[in-house]
Amino acid sequence: MNKPILAAAICMFCAALPARSFDFHNSLRAPATPLVSVDPYFSVWSFTDDLASDMTRHWTGRKQPLLAVVRIDGVCYRLMGNETNSPDAMYGMKPMEQPKDSLYWVQGPVVFGKTAAQTGRNILPTRTIYSFDCGQVDVEMCFTAPLIPDDFNLLSRPVNYVDFTFRPKDALKHQIQIYFEASPRLALDLEVVPMVLESGSADGVKYARTGTVSQKVLGRRGDDIRIDWGYFYLSSPQGKAGVVKSRAARELFVADGTLHRGPAKVESENFVSGDDALACVVSLGNVKKERSATILLAYDDVQSIRYLGQPLRPYWNRRGDNRITKEIASAQKEHGKVLERCAALDEKIVTDALYSGGKEYAELCALAYRQCISAHKLVEGPSGEPFFISKENFSNGCAGTVDVTYPSIPLFLLYSPELAHALLNHIFDYSESKKWNKVWAPHDIGRYPDAYGQHYGNWMPLEECGNMLLLTAAAVRSDGNIEYARKHWNALTKWALYAIGNGQNPENQLCTDDFAGKLAHNANLSAKAILGVAAYAKLAYALDKKDEARAFRAIAERMAQLWKEAALEEDHYRLTFDGEGTWSQKYNMVWDTLLDLKLFGPEVMEKELAFYKTRQNLYGLPLDSRKQYTKTDWIIWTASMAPDNDTFREFMMPVYRFYDETPDRVPMGDWVNTNEPTFNAMQARSVVGGFYMKTLSDRWKQATPNP
Repeated sequence: MNKPILAAAICMFCAALPARSFDFHNSLRAPATPLVSVDPYFSVWSFTDDLASDMTRHWTGRKQPLLAVVRIDGVCYRLMGNETNSPDAMYGMKPMEQPKDSLYWVQGPVVFGKTAAQTGRNILPTRTIYSFDCGQVDVEMCFTAPLIPDDFNLLSRPVNYVDFTFRPKDALKHQIQIYFEASPRLALDLEVVPMVLESGSADGVKYARTGTVSQKVLGRRGDDIRIDWGYFYLSSPQGKAGVVKSRAARELFVADGTLHRGPAKVESENFVSGDDALACVVSLGNVKKERSATILLAYDDVQSIRYLGQPLRPYWNRRGDNRITKEIASAQKEHGKVLERCAALDEKIVTDALYSGGKEYAELCALAYRQCISAHKLVEGPSGEPFFISKENFSNGCAGTVDVTYPSIPLFLLYSPELAHALLNHIFDYSESKKWNKVWAPHDIGRYPDAYGQHYGNWMPLEECGNMLLLTAAAVRSDGNIEYARKHWNALTKWALYAIGNGQNPENQLCTDDFAGKLAHNANLSAKAILGVAAYAKLAYALDKKDEARAFRAIAERMAQLWKEAALEEDHYRLTFDGEGTWSQKYNMVWDTLLDLKLFGPEVMEKELAFYKTRQNLYGLPLDSRKQYTKTDWIIWTASMAPDNDTFREFMMPVYRFYDETPDRVPMGDWVNTNEPTFNAMQARSVVGGFYMKTLSDRWKQATPNP
């Protein structure tokens, strides 16, 4: 279907729908399903197709058990989680070596043995909706993360909703109760340490919470770790929450649908046996018509980032005058309005993606949304600017990595230009401080959550200079704020000069695909540097620096011409200028059109795309001629340069096939194999925001360029 016809069909479809009833079902068999999505620490997933077939997990694969059961007319149906004796497993696939004093989940006899028949799962950008058949009542369970990107207060509020909706199939009344249980393991890393579990009330919110007794705030940094400071909160405006002995609480719920609560406060090391937990029961009484109830899950991390030695609070409490119970109370009060906003955003994102790439593309974008955003933390920097700091999940744990921001930026350019700037603010702040003395741009600002300065020991000077020049031009293009470039002009000039001096024929150094090792004469890296110089010239022109603009534009044009001569090999362009018989994806070329640079011309990518078609594998286009692996984000960037939608889908569909068929049950990995559906590493990373490149490209082609 061509785009005008598709656009008309979508418009007619949407116009025919009543408000907030957008009908889109995600058919992708996601390798892992997002449930709770707040930040790199408060992030809970299901690693299986059926929500009740395994314990819920942190994105690292470590178990963070949530359990949900409904009791209908005296019969208990388990919707989420289980009561197995299995030890921790990494990636949801194979047992992991257990560190000393690690947390096994040792459970007694199963209490909730009857599993509800799961009849559906729909993954939307901000919501995951499960449906179940529970005898004479249909049950819907909806997980909502209010990640509204242009509302920083709501985006940073660390509260997610779990909504239960009951729809009787007959005209009879049905007695309905909900049992929801959370393990203290949501508030610690691995080792057995004393935990506090307590119930309380504040700001009109009745809650149960858990955290470590010894609060070592910001006491850990690294990759495969979980938070062990702050407190996890469980509450419900309609129910009762408290500290429980889980076995006793479960048995009592089976017996009469009520909650057996223990002391108001417990300090325990015995929760490792599954004994102490937080639980909430909601009793809806006799239900004849559709009825709903809400559970709220929240996390107060107290402090989120240490930036150059200064602790920074989460954005929602950036001035230290707020309380988590006030945020939970606001979440309760605004529940209906927030859900409407989330539904509206889901509809917009899905509709945009449907128009750009079809249903399968929209399904990929829907799955990528929460993964991308919740791999960041929003804080306010020392000068009052927002810092949106990424965690480089499962590659090295770096904070604010520039070449992770680079692939993720399309999502933010589309839906929150202010967040796009917030992704760069801390890099400029660090680069312009006395802590940084290099003539090139930094790779990162530390190891999450400790931003003590660049952590990564392998320099990527040309990569990061090109990235920052292109990212700044893109951020300015997204909102027209050329003053942002003026503010950081000295740093941008320094990086542009470095790109000129080193970008024509790069020395032996790393690029963003550092897993492939160092590479001299890298043509794709050279293209990034040249495009960065042209982007600088465009910014100079917008700032009325005409002489500078003309000079840098002329240099970029000369560099591009030399590039085309040096990289050309008959029907394609080489991986390296001196590498006869080599090739690579030139994904960086997407900015030539996107920023209206008109430097290399469409003929370069037309030749490349025709050649790539001869190198496709079942699960995607390899990154280059050296190996069969690829990066899924780069494939979407490469495909976004296709001249028509059919060609785009020819490259996109193998990526979709990979995620639909991979046996590796993890949040979306981006470094994957193309000859078999297995991933290599780097799961749950923000780079999947790059999947939005096609939507961004289509939108910007239709808009007036800025500047």
